[in-house]
Amino acid sequence: MNRFYSAALAALFVFSVPAFAADWEANSNPTPLLAQPLARDKMGVTIHRLKNGLTVYLSPNDQEPRIMTYIGVRAGGAEDPSDSTGMAHYLEHVLFKGTRKLGTKDFALEKAHLDAIRDLYEKRFRTADSKEREAIYAEIDAENLKAGEFAIPNELDKAYKQLGVRGVNAHTWYEETVYKSDIPKNRLEAWAKLEGDRYMHPVFRLFLPELETVYEEKNRSLDNPNSILFQELDRLLYKNHPYERAVIGTVEHLKNPSLEKMYAFFDRYYRPNNMAVALSGDFKREEVLAVLDTYFGAWEPKPLPPRPMRKADFPQGVVHSEVKYEAEEAAIVGWRTVSKGDPDEEALTVMAMVMSNSKSGLIDLRLNQAQKVKGAGSYSHLRNEAGSWNMYVLPKDGQTLEQAEALLYETVDALKNGEFTEEDLAAIVLDFEIGEKAKLESNPARVSSMIESFIAYEDWGYSVDVLKRLRAVTKADVVRVANKYLGDDRVVVYRRKGKPEIASIEKPKFTKIAIDSKSESDFFKEIVSIPAAPITPKWVKKGRDYRKLSTPAGSLYYVRNPVNDLFSLGFNFERGSRHERELCAALGLWDLAGAGEMSAEALKRRLYSKGLDISTYCGDEGSGAVVSGIDEHFEEGLRLLRLRFEKPVFKKDDLEKMKQIWIGQHKDNKVDPSYIESALKEWARHGEKSRVLRELSDDEIRALSEERLVGLMRSFFDWERRMSYVGTLPSKSVTRAVVREGKKKKDFRKKPPREPKRYNKAWKTRVLFSHRDMVQSKVGIFAPDELFDPKRYIDYRFYSSYMGGGMSSVVFQEVREARALAYSAWGGYAPGTRPEDENLILGELGTQADKTIEATKLMLGLLHELPLSAKRFEETRKAIVEGYRTSPIKFRGVASAVMSWEDMGLKRDPRPANMKRAKAYSIGELQAFAAAWKDRPMTIHILGNRDRVDMRALGEIGALSEKKIDELFPY
Repeated sequence: MNRFYSAALAALFVFSVPAFAADWEANSNPTPLLAQPLARDKMGVTIHRLKNGLTVYLSPNDQEPRIMTYIGVRAGGAEDPSDSTGMAHYLEHVLFKGTRKLGTKDFALEKAHLDAIRDLYEKRFRTADSKEREAIYAEIDAENLKAGEFAIPNELDKAYKQLGVRGVNAHTWYEETVYKSDIPKNRLEAWAKLEGDRYMHPVFRLFLPELETVYEEKNRSLDNPNSILFQELDRLLYKNHPYERAVIGTVEHLKNPSLEKMYAFFDRYYRPNNMAVALSGDFKREEVLAVLDTYFGAWEPKPLPPRPMRKADFPQGVVHSEVKYEAEEAAIVGWRTVSKGDPDEEALTVMAMVMSNSKSGLIDLRLNQAQKVKGAGSYSHLRNEAGSWNMYVLPKDGQTLEQAEALLYETVDALKNGEFTEEDLAAIVLDFEIGEKAKLESNPARVSSMIESFIAYEDWGYSVDVLKRLRAVTKADVVRVANKYLGDDRVVVYRRKGKPEIASIEKPKFTKIAIDSKSESDFFKEIVSIPAAPITPKWVKKGRDYRKLSTPAGSLYYVRNPVNDLFSLGFNFERGSRHERELCAALGLWDLAGAGEMSAEALKRRLYSKGLDISTYCGDEGSGAVVSGIDEHFEEGLRLLRLRFEKPVFKKDDLEKMKQIWIGQHKDNKVDPSYIESALKEWARHGEKSRVLRELSDDEIRALSEERLVGLMRSFFDWERRMSYVGTLPSKSVTRAVVREGKKKKDFRKKPPREPKRYNKAWKTRVLFSHRDMVQSKVGIFAPDELFDPKRYIDYRFYSSYMGGGMSSVVFQEVREARALAYSAWGGYAPGTRPEDENLILGELGTQADKTIEATKLMLGLLHELPLSAKRFEETRKAIVEGYRTSPIKFRGVASAVMSWEDMGLKRDPRPANMKRAKAYSIGELQAFAAAWKDRPMTIHILGNRDRVDMRALGEIGALSEKKIDELFPY
């Protein structure tokens, strides 16, 4: 890597006397620096500051040749102007659109049109007359077309794709906006040069189509029943405070944005003295600091507004509200508590876990384990300026929301009365300790912790000492805060089944811009040509990265954990509900069981106290069991897992209660848009063999017997399987432990035959439509293709990456960037997992109802005829090759990767051969591959609102048939 300064010179740049005026420091609330890692900090974090105030967090980690980067801004939705909500989120979107040098053919010529657009938006923002606003919008559209002639869409993403950067994304919340990317370690300089330019010289181009994309994102939130529930809770908990409004903004404000206000927002908050860069990965600190000073050091700081500490009104008495949605009913209760950093923060955190930790909390055992409700939980939600502690409950079928809410208060009373032990608190602290250990395995988890600390204005030592503070929390502390905060002043929100009143954003007139996939800016060329020492790819090697050991029950894949003492042991059976229709029901009941002499409650308490977790999974073709925790308790975890299968114990009415909840869930499935979409997709692909239609009916559930289900549990480990262990114990110890002494290979039953994956073929293009009152339409398109062939993997990989791999892909550019027809859109190729499986050609999108026809036609056309571009093809090749070089399989993923290769019929890691093929792969090969289905009929399935979709036009796309929602389910 070039342009690196020496360590001494880097220190001079970072800590020299500032050349900038010092008045910016007044309200910057600078994080205390940390030149050397704290002895007690296993992440080894150091904190530095450039002379312009930019804070830098560094956590070296050489597990893989990559660096996770977060750039955090101390500004989010809470800082939105009151008449322009959603501003911070809008800004997050347009900061992907390039700069004066990136994303443009000629900024000097483009700027005149961008300035005109900016002025027109401001004029429209201040105009109330609807006809005049419509006329101004037409002018904006015309100027957008002219500006689009100079734009090179998503050149930032194109650059990152070529550099091997992945995970490019961002999020906006109330106090923060965070930009993320996962970069190869040899691309640090290119990344810094891009990002420095991005924040110093941004250009908000292509604003009109991106605005449409944000509309689609808003419509998605309006179709989300949980989003509606939580937003109503916040609205009432935080009256007269920015927390009361949704970060994405109101429909009214989204329709009428002000670019002038957006630039002002950026200028006010996007300053180095209000931001931090956090990096975790394979690097040397002095090199990072030198590079950051080179490319971020010229960024000018400015005085910041004082740190906000606004007061929200507290609810007085019980404030009750109801929302309606065609989904399962729910209630949520919220009490105002404290903000982050308050002395009671840790006690409230522990209190939340005493109530609900997914295993042995008061809610877990008294409501969920006892099956008094369908589901319930609690959580503490603290922000910089205020906080809350919330509980939620999903009533059983036949149970009212009022009854379910009353059960929540019974657990609150138990909490206030201290009906828990100091041992429970010790188990909770152990749970947090395990979480901290797990963070060491993950660069994203490390940088997330650092940015969270920065956004909360925390000293890093304070952040590191969280476990110490949690250990100091006593039972008396928890009882005290429970009685202090969980009183009569609270907010209660019910979500009842019913038709919601939703103000969707209708499709405005918008002229497609021409997408130029061939042009490249000089800055782009400069970035991708920065020299970088090649990274030697690391392939998975038997004997070094894993061992395959033989046992009478099947193969054991042994992988050593090089980071911590956390283990996982998995038992994988090729036997699922297709072979035993009641198997998943048996495993559901197993989750409610005790073991031997231990009740279910005692078992869960014991597991939690030892930091252990045991669980199962069940699907069509496979099932399994997993035990995980600290290696010190490996044998205890395995013993309890086996005991629960061999000697399960239940309360008298456990099975009948489970049946009642399961049957009630069936009713909710038929109003849940996600589940309906899944059921429609299954019907389209498999017809009468749909996975959903093979689910147990209500009558079959009622007929389930404990004897039959317990028999399936006890025989679960009688079948051959594959096992995987990741941990620190010797392989001999693990091998001896996983199979009972004296067991022979002949004692285990052979796995049942596997059914190859097959899909319905369309003899002519057909459209399957199911009606549901929704803002968006959920569209899927597919056609079966050839049988899976691992030798053709690079065909599959190139097509999917070229078609749907990121912001510079065909689908993103044509569907979202050029026409703003969808927020979520993807097209690609889904290969089978074994040679006998069919592959699938796929396209999926979520679009506003009145855009359904246009979006569906476009996606269908792209699948039938792939638009070819030599430049885009080369970008795709570079991305794939760089991915092989810089993305080794992490130790926890090795065993599953090896098993998947064996399923394909491969004896070793196929990636070296695939990388070699990728280097030589031609655009002609991709063209020939995609041409195979050029005229192939496809199946289109759509879940949407019949009253908002042009059904006549839909019938012109293909043979139209409608499926009633009831027909998609067996109950």
